[in-house]
Amino acid sequence: MHAARMLSRVRNHFRDAKFARMSSGTYCIIRDLGLVKGGKGMRHHEVLVTFSFRALWRWIGGVCRDAIGAKKRAAWLERLPEPVSENASQAVAVSPLRRLPRQ
Repeated sequence: MHAARMLSRVRNHFRDAKFARMSSGTYCIIRDLGLVKGGKGMRHHEVLVTFSFRALWRWIGGVCRDAIGAKKRAAWLERLPEPVSENASQAVAVSPLRRLPRQ
């Protein structure tokens, strides 16, 4: 994708966005969505980016989980099937009436 085209998408995504401090104390970039119906002046908003240590930690954890998951998936795909012996392929008959001894 061309750099100017990507920058245009970013500008469109953050159009009419504001930097705001939320009631929890975190700072966010929000987009105002208009008035709440019957809300006496309250407004809807959409959080685009959250700036807090908790959000940063959550993002780092997600990146690490994705990396570990990709590594496990790659290791699983590289496994070779184990050879099966002839004796293991025969079915073992187990009587349904047989009970285990009580302890």
